[in-house]
Amino acid sequence: MEKTVVIAGAGDPAGARLAKDFLKKGYKVFAACLTGQKPCQIEGAQPLEIDPLSQDSADRAAAAVREQCRTVDMLVLNYDCCPVRDAKSILDHPDYDGMIHAYEYNSIGPLRAIEAFLPLLKEGEGKRICAVTSSAASNNCTRDFTDFPGHVSKAPLNMAMNQLFNGLRPEGFTFRMYCKDPEAAPDRAGEFAVEYFTRNRSNEPESYKHSDENRLVMRDWMGIEIPW
Repeated sequence: MEKTVVIAGAGDPAGARLAKDFLKKGYKVFAACLTGQKPCQIEGAQPLEIDPLSQDSADRAAAAVREQCRTVDMLVLNYDCCPVRDAKSILDHPDYDGMIHAYEYNSIGPLRAIEAFLPLLKEGEGKRICAVTSSAASNNCTRDFTDFPGHVSKAPLNMAMNQLFNGLRPEGFTFRMYCKDPEAAPDRAGEFAVEYFTRNRSNEPESYKHSDENRLVMRDWMGIEIPW
């Protein structure tokens, strides 16, 4: 039976790479461009649009998917309103409006998509929620003091995914968090993400209790676990 994935944020290089790699694996792909992104023109993918700042927009996208599919197996969240690093440091005059916008887009936007698509995910067999994030959201990994809006807007996403894991894992849901390579060229953005998103990691050398299925883990493009 064909599996279905919804990619919220398919309009940037990482999202486009995700859509193409899912198509290669035989998934039915709904590629949702976010407001401000170029319309998705990925052959074989079903186009959608989502405004990260609007719950109604996310609900309409979910309704459009339901018209074609009864269920969704996987939801991928690729939200990044700060694709270019802000050179200003936290010691400079803060851009509070930029911080608020980044938080609304990168942190609240994915939650709106999850709320909209959760009923379809609960009816599906895959029951997996994946997020593209950044190692800059890790307190242990961040060594700089610039690009505060981009850094801080991804940290609440980590906590949201953690609490969603706590609430939904007993219902059979699993989660993946992938840190893309910040230095990758556009054609390499999102590389190896789909391999990680689709792999069953319950039978790997770690014990069942500590496998990626039963805890929330951030991994980078090389599969290395990123400390929170």
